[in-house]
Amino acid sequence: MTIPTVDSIRRARRFQDQRRLKAAHVITAMERGLTLNLMFTKNGSAFTLSNGEHVAPEVAVAVINDVRICSVNDGLSPTTPQTWRFIES
Repeated sequence: MTIPTVDSIRRARRFQDQRRLKAAHVITAMERGLTLNLMFTKNGSAFTLSNGEHVAPEVAVAVINDVRICSVNDGLSPTTPQTWRFIES
């Protein structure tokens, strides 16, 4: 077991801060009317905003877990949503 150093803690926090900043950017775009879409390609699944901007899967999960984001349930079954929208609070 290794003991975390100050540099390793800073590196981990910087990584998380960057991910939160990207999620905040996506949520801001969704506030302005864009939707987050899950698309299935021949290389696997991909998240995009409705304007075509790619969203990393880790960022998309953080956005989906936000309480202001709601699924539209437009997938093949109700348990597999493919579109998420911003809900006014």
